[in-house]
Amino acid sequence: MELLFQIVGENFFKPLISQFKSVYLDCLFLIYDSYRTELSYGTDREVLVSKLTDYFDKSEVSEIRLEDDAEGIKDSREKAQRFLRKLKEFGWIEYETENDQTVRIVMPGYAVTMVQTLKNISQNGEMEYQSEISAIYSLMTNEELLNRPYPQVLKPVYDRTLSLFTGLKQLNTGIKKYIEEITAEKTSEEIIQDFFKYHEEIGSKAYHRIKTSDNVSRFRGVIIGRLQSIQNDAELLKRTVAGYQNIENESDFMAAEEQVLSIIADIIDHFRSYDDIIKEIDKKHSKYLRNAMERAKFLLMNSNNIEGKISTILQMMAEVFDREENAGLAEDVDEDVCKIFNIFPQGFLSGESLKTIPISKRMSDIEEVYHSLEFSDEEREQRRLAVSEKNRNRFTRKNIERFVKELLNGRECVMASEIELASRRDMIRLIFISLYGRESRSGYRTEPTESVIHSHGFCFRDYKITRRIK
Repeated sequence: MELLFQIVGENFFKPLISQFKSVYLDCLFLIYDSYRTELSYGTDREVLVSKLTDYFDKSEVSEIRLEDDAEGIKDSREKAQRFLRKLKEFGWIEYETENDQTVRIVMPGYAVTMVQTLKNISQNGEMEYQSEISAIYSLMTNEELLNRPYPQVLKPVYDRTLSLFTGLKQLNTGIKKYIEEITAEKTSEEIIQDFFKYHEEIGSKAYHRIKTSDNVSRFRGVIIGRLQSIQNDAELLKRTVAGYQNIENESDFMAAEEQVLSIIADIIDHFRSYDDIIKEIDKKHSKYLRNAMERAKFLLMNSNNIEGKISTILQMMAEVFDREENAGLAEDVDEDVCKIFNIFPQGFLSGESLKTIPISKRMSDIEEVYHSLEFSDEEREQRRLAVSEKNRNRFTRKNIERFVKELLNGRECVMASEIELASRRDMIRLIFISLYGRESRSGYRTEPTESVIHSHGFCFRDYKITRRIK
């Protein structure tokens, strides 16, 4: 952090915490906006003084007195000049004198970055996920850019990936903020108002888009595949590392290669974590909707039913305890509060009021149920044979190996078309023979041919089965 203050100066953040912080921000935004028509972040001082004078003419603050002023300032032009001097003193702007002696006010790069960030925060701008993911996808699939893979592909992809996932994490945090707000002490009207605000700002816009048009999953496979191709292509990786050395001023090739591989791995990790982020967003989105509905429903309950009366009791008791520090649950309360406890009103008493409810059904003892679980020797043997037969017929690796060993008994090779094919089970066995034969730990190997076999309604590509020499 020491390096930060070496760049911006010790007093850079003072305007943001001063008494006139809102005025300082308005002046900074006005100066920043005045640069839109300029070729750089600099404009004529008199132009800015004129714009700031108009601002103070319209301001409701008639007199301003800064920290080191002996008396208040009322003149708008003087206010404009005074605030410009203070912003220069704090490091937000600089003065440049042209050849014709005109003075231009220039905003340094770090101040431009800060003002842009402050404007984004104040405007509560929402990220366009589609533009970010589309740009990343376009960069990764444009073959013409690979002649300079680091500056034209990897670096902008990395920057946009960080921006994209920062936006997703902010969306995740935004939903959490709404959940925390509805747990505060709010009326039903405020909860409903917050619900529609949430639906407008997150539910219908950001959340809906990442589930439809801005769904990153549609592009993720291609992006990860292209990044892995950079890793695996020695020539392309070498060009990427050379580009990193040139752009980032890194003389050590091995260090540059390590950084490039780290960047690629970081991008891939971000895209692989997408599902986890979306799953958490889904969970919080559902939680907010459920909590908002249940809390509003609780507060909107009819006070004439049981739930409404309990709600009213709890609210009134809480208000009493808030007002009276020494009040406790065991203390006597006002009679008006006691009246609320009439939850089940009884209009009149009659002979039926005290009538005992009859027991319509008597419970009798349950008879003991007992069946012997023992098997006879004959039943046990039948079950053992059935299990053995079932295991022999399973398409396990051991059974397939045994079957192929019998086929190859005394022969160099066997064609799959020679194996009997009369049922669906035979066809499944052929499939498993082919699958297991492709693995190095198998005792045999399979080699496909160009011949296509049609037999008993089945169709498959013939293959040769040979004994594997280890």
